[in-house]
Amino acid sequence: MFPARTAVPDFRLVETLSLGTGQLVPALGAARDRLCAELVARGVTPILCESWPDLQALNARHRDSWFPLLPKPASAPSFWLGLVDGEGEVVATHAVVLVDCTASSFGARLADLSALHDPGDAPADEWAFVASEAAHDTSGAVAWIVAGWTRPDWRGAGLFHRLGELVRLVALARWNPKWVVGLVDPETVPVWSGRGGGRRRLEERPGILYHQNDVGRLPLHFMRWGRAALLDTRS
Repeated sequence: MFPARTAVPDFRLVETLSLGTGQLVPALGAARDRLCAELVARGVTPILCESWPDLQALNARHRDSWFPLLPKPASAPSFWLGLVDGEGEVVATHAVVLVDCTASSFGARLADLSALHDPGDAPADEWAFVASEAAHDTSGAVAWIVAGWTRPDWRGAGLFHRLGELVRLVALARWNPKWVVGLVDPETVPVWSGRGGGRRRLEERPGILYHQNDVGRLPLHFMRWGRAALLDTRS
């Protein structure tokens, strides 16, 4: 049963979200319902939260098992999904930021830090080097998946990929992006091994080097899904 109180004050249940109208809604709804049922069977309930400060506070409370969040422009649309256990605690998250790459590619917006900060807000010591051809080839409306975390005592319970699939489906229903992308650190690359095959692209080499303020240099692999792959929840 879903707890009466949760650690997040303002949320909606993913299983009851409106997915809008259009030809994709039946497929999106069927995939959403299946993923929610699988997660509930594992003892957690998916929620959607619009508050980025709530995600930041959650990240701060679990800093012993969770890297600092990547920054995002304050003006960028965003939301995050959480999995709540029977005690009302969030035990896993995935978040998504909408990046407008109509005028400049995702790679270019990483390189000039505009995908991470509003103009003039980037710290002086922060920079990004983007050698990924796929990142520079990614344009249009881009949904950027960030903040993938699972509390240590819930790891191995089959939550990570199902929650990732769910957040991509919700992003597709909400924004209809041309692409969904992610940046994967080398330690996490094995988690994706064998997942998705040709349905998503994960570059073998870390083609992005990002120096985050107060964190240091982060080598990152670029990962990307097109719209067709988003409808295949095996990706």
